[in-house]
Amino acid sequence: MYLGKVIGRIEARVRLAGMESQRFVLLQPLDFNQQPIRWTLLAVDVTGAADGSLVLFEEGREAANPFDPPLPIDACIVAIVDDYQYQA
Repeated sequence: MYLGKVIGRIEARVRLAGMESQRFVLLQPLDFNQQPIRWTLLAVDVTGAADGSLVLFEEGREAANPFDPPLPIDACIVAIVDDYQYQA
């Protein structure tokens, strides 16, 4: 699981079967100091996170776990972060 920030949304007119009701967002992966750590990515949002929200997301095979049957996705937001404490 990784920390990220929602920085935008993607609208798709044509979608794969099973993905018609899914929301797509742009995510910026962050380190625990909330600094960008790599490229932005496209993720499916099952939580309803707003733009600018801190979120936890999963990548790879685990990203498809919330869906039955599994959807062909590579990143999925699984939680909205209210607060966290980090001690180095």
